[in-house]
Amino acid sequence: MYRDASAFIYVFLPRGLSVEDREERYGEPLHEALGEASLGVVSGGGTGLGVPDEDGNREIEFSGVDVDADDQANVPAILELLRGVLPTLGCPRGTQLHYTLAEVPLQDEFDGSNWSLRQTRTMMHPGFGV
Repeated sequence: MYRDASAFIYVFLPRGLSVEDREERYGEPLHEALGEASLGVVSGGGTGLGVPDEDGNREIEFSGVDVDADDQANVPAILELLRGVLPTLGCPRGTQLHYTLAEVPLQDEFDGSNWSLRQTRTMMHPGFGV
């Protein structure tokens, strides 16, 4: 579990990316933007694998970037920053920001043009303490 689940944001990317591509396309630019704004850091990332095929091989179905806020009070500002930066990095339709505000699990979702805000979150990343 991360140091403070209420200061954790998970960027869900519905695109299978290699670790190198995820870091180059999203992790590094987001880390730089967060640092310049003195709001937080990219603390990691990961991939979600699909079910094994008949040969036991698994495809990457989605990727994610883990963000830790320097302070939970920074979460709204980080969400605003992410909603601005991610489309400039070419995030796909269905990109989601998973976070917690006032102990309520929420997500924002990108439809290719706009963000739908504060939707009920059902996916639970281990960073949220589950």
